[in-house]
Amino acid sequence: MIVKTPKEPAVIPGSFASASIIAYIMVMKYVMFAPLYRQEQNWKRRNLELSRQTMSHWLVKSAHTWLKPLFETLHQKLLLYEYLNADETEIQVLHEPGKRAQSKSYMRVYRTGKHAEKPIVLYEYQPNRKQENPVRFLDGFSGYLQTDGYC
Repeated sequence: MIVKTPKEPAVIPGSFASASIIAYIMVMKYVMFAPLYRQEQNWKRRNLELSRQTMSHWLVKSAHTWLKPLFETLHQKLLLYEYLNADETEIQVLHEPGKRAQSKSYMRVYRTGKHAEKPIVLYEYQPNRKQENPVRFLDGFSGYLQTDGYC
């Protein structure tokens, strides 16, 4: 009798991406600081054609499917702390819909205080500096927020 095990569902339908290869690309990019073009060259040396566009697509798709629920859970836990820190920095995003390449966008970081038993650090991208963005992000928070006054 031949028994066939059911095939695992694809991490990204239509691709050969496995969870382990996506995790490897993420670690190489965000922990080891290896940009995708260097990773592309490394894969070529191993006789595998894996373009930086494909890797970029895998990272974005994985972030939305795997990391978004984690982010949302950590966000809810962050709002329960008594002390939070927040800051923002200007970033330039190329090819952003409805904006020139020279336009400013913003990345805000929110984190628990340094004495938190389980520190949480979350980044939030916003295309503008409107006050409603941090107000919405911090909805439900009722503690002390330390900023430089611009967040």
